Amino acid sequence: MKAPAFSARAVAGLHCLLLVSALVLTACGNGAGKPSRDSADVSVSGHLTLKGSQPGAWWAVTDDKGRVWKIASPTPEQVATFQQAQNHRVSIEGRRQAKYLSFEQIQPSRVVVAP
Repeated sequence: MKAPAFSARAVAGLHCLLLVSALVLTACGNGAGKPSRDSADVSVSGHLTLKGSQPGAWWAVTDDKGRVWKIASPTPEQVATFQQAQNHRVSIEGRRQAKYLSFEQIQPSRVVVAP
């Protein structure tokens, strides 16, 4: 059986196509230079609750628009504050994080419990 002959032009065209495809995929995956909603400073005010059941429970704030914000990696001091302020209104300042499931997420830097 005779192997099909490929012309040098066809091989060069295939290499060019592969190179362009790789460049396009790299550009699509690279978010450099684009402003991102992730990791921006935000302030959230709302009702503080504990969601889920142990051991996977997590703290959240439901804002006035009904959006649920997961509180990401709270410190032990913040957890103690949350336990005292559960089901009360709080204001949290911090950094927006990538979404958790369909929930917004905030890494708190400052927590204020409403009187």
